[in-house]
Amino acid sequence: MRTLVGLLMALLMLSSVVAGCLGTASNDAMGEQVVAYAATNATIVEVWEDGELVDTHYPVLTFDFSESTASGPLLLHAVEGEHVSSTVDPSESQRVEVEFKHHGLHRLDLITEYEGLSGGETSNHLHREEVVIRIEKRIEWSQSATNNPMPMPIDTRNEAGDEPAIALVIDSTVLNPNLIANIGGGQDVEVFWELMDSTQTACQSQPGTVGEGDSANWKTVDFDTSDAHELRVNYEEGQDAIEIDQVVSIQYESVESQPTM
Repeated sequence: MRTLVGLLMALLMLSSVVAGCLGTASNDAMGEQVVAYAATNATIVEVWEDGELVDTHYPVLTFDFSESTASGPLLLHAVEGEHVSSTVDPSESQRVEVEFKHHGLHRLDLITEYEGLSGGETSNHLHREEVVIRIEKRIEWSQSATNNPMPMPIDTRNEAGDEPAIALVIDSTVLNPNLIANIGGGQDVEVFWELMDSTQTACQSQPGTVGEGDSANWKTVDFDTSDAHELRVNYEEGQDAIEIDQVVSIQYESVESQPTM
C-alpha cells in the first residue's frame, strides 16, 4: 500500500512539471508583434512655378517595432505593400521608415521575421499585421507677370489602392498688380476659370473681374476623380499682366488605421 501511494504521488508531481513546461514553451514560441506609429496619413506636395516642377515633398512615416518579442532571434522588421518595400536588421535598428511617392489608400503588411522551433527543428517564422495608410496630394501652382496663363494639369486618378479619391478641392487666386508700383495706371481685368475633363468639356466654370491692385478668388470642389483634369484661367489678350496662385488638393476617404501612439 505504501508503495502504491508513493507511485501515485510521483506520477502527480511528474504530470505537474510536464504541464508547466509545455505551457511556457507555447507562450514563448508565439511571441508578440507590437508596432507603434504616430501617424497613418500624410500628404505629397508638389510645387510648380511658371509651368515647371521645382520641388516635391514625399512624406515619410515611421513604424517602431521595438516592443515586439519572439522565442528566438529576430531576423528582420519590414513594411511591405504594392508601392512600398522597406526592411531593417533588428540588430541595427527597430524602426522602419517608409517614404510614400504614390497618393491613394495603401494597404501595408507589418512583418517581423524570427527564428523558432517547429517540429523540433529550427525554422523561420513570421508575425504579420495589416494597416491602411491614407496618402493625399497637394499641388501648389504659381505664375507671375503673365499675359498668357498656362493650363494646370491635374491627374486625380488614384495611384495606390483600389479606392478612388473622393474629392478634388480647388483654391485659385488671380492678382492684378498695379501697373506702376504704388501709383497704378492699369485697368480692370476680366478672367474666366474653367475646370476641364479629358474630353475638353468644362465640368465647372466661373467668371471674375479683378480690379487693379486687387485679387479675385475661385474656390470649388469636384467629385469626379476618375479622370484627368485641367484648370484654366482664360484671359483676354491685351489686358495687363496678372499673377496666379492655385492650390489643388486630391483627397481620400478617412478610412486609415488609427495611430497607436
